[in-house]
Amino acid sequence: MDEKLEMDRRLFEAALAGNISALNQLIAENPLILADSALISPHENPLNIAIKAGQLGFAREVIGLRPELAREVNKDGFRPLDIASAFGHIEIVKEILKSCGKDICGLKGRDGRTAIHYAAINGKIEVMDELVSSRAECIKDVTALGETVLHLTVRYYKFESFRKLMELLEICGLEELVNWGDEDGNTILHLAVSRKQHEYVKLLLSNGGAAKKLEINAENKRGLKAMDIMDKLIVDNPSDIHIRETLQRAGAAPAISPIPSDSKLHHVAVNVAKIKEPETSPTEAEKEDWIKYFRFQQLRDSPSDTRNVLLVVAALIATVTFQAGVNPPNGFTSPSTQNVPMLAPAVTVGLGTLFANLGSLQSASQFFLFGNSLGLASSICVIIYLTSGFPFQRELHISIYSMLFAYGWSIQDIDSENRTRQHIIMGSAFLLPFLLRWLPRWAKRIWRWFKKKDKLSV
Repeated sequence: MDEKLEMDRRLFEAALAGNISALNQLIAENPLILADSALISPHENPLNIAIKAGQLGFAREVIGLRPELAREVNKDGFRPLDIASAFGHIEIVKEILKSCGKDICGLKGRDGRTAIHYAAINGKIEVMDELVSSRAECIKDVTALGETVLHLTVRYYKFESFRKLMELLEICGLEELVNWGDEDGNTILHLAVSRKQHEYVKLLLSNGGAAKKLEINAENKRGLKAMDIMDKLIVDNPSDIHIRETLQRAGAAPAISPIPSDSKLHHVAVNVAKIKEPETSPTEAEKEDWIKYFRFQQLRDSPSDTRNVLLVVAALIATVTFQAGVNPPNGFTSPSTQNVPMLAPAVTVGLGTLFANLGSLQSASQFFLFGNSLGLASSICVIIYLTSGFPFQRELHISIYSMLFAYGWSIQDIDSENRTRQHIIMGSAFLLPFLLRWLPRWAKRIWRWFKKKDKLSV
């Protein structure tokens, strides 16, 4: 056994160095050395070692002596052709195809992948060409997850491989592959949009070559189109906006939920039919009124973006009002109406001027205390509502209530002559934002309860 182990070690050293003379010497000593190697080291054969080292001559000799080694899977799930394709050893790929037949291209290994999958995700375009030339059908191979080679180039960000595959699809007459979905029904357009890959989206929507067959409004198994996925993403840079505009120019539209067939709900179908797709590009009227264009539009702006903006604004207001309470202005000098910021709409300007003038009254400290506390409480309400369900919710609430406690302690010198009045003002300011939201809701519930009770009594 020790002698066989020593010969096996010498065989692998020869494969690594590409030493054909050493291989011939070992075969002269033991004609069955390649077979014995499979028993002694079943996890890796010398052909794989030679291919990894790029030793074409040695690989050719081994394939000639024992061609079945080219079809064996090693312990990691790779075949020799997979390894050669991943490393881009084009001459070894040609040798394996010539010696073992074209059908070897379609043999699946780890995760159901074939040689063209490994060539594509490693950017070996020349190998892809050779594999498709030998067996065009290999481009249709799918993995265990239902992914085509196109899906893999999108997932692994291999744009040049993707571009080459789009050309090969047209040459082979397999343009329909651009609409193939994976096990979740996601096409390459779904995948490219979800990963914000602008180059891929642009190429797919170029309306040339295989892209002409693209079904832009195809739905995945969750009923989502590419535009639905785009609407769920956080738009945080100009490239994301460009993707959305590119999709819209190409005719992409979000999916509309199925309409119930019940005749009683016919009016729902009528209302949905009247809904028009929102436009993100400015119309002629909006070009003249940019305020109207940049105003929030429910059908256009995503909820996640709106929530992020509200959180930023609420945090900013909380910071400013807290700081103003800790360090109140000396003498509570009231600003003139000329210093009131010109905010839209006009009602806001009027209210701002009114409150500024009220500050000139004798009870300026009371107005300051109420207004500043109300602003802090309202912003904290927004933060609490928008962060509902966030992780670390308990710690967040502790920090908020601690800040309120510190705020209340820091403003004790404001209107210190009348503590009772100060407590009433503070309590009113902190309760008002909650009451304005919850009182109408409870009033509606009580009203509905009374109406229901009256109907039952009749």
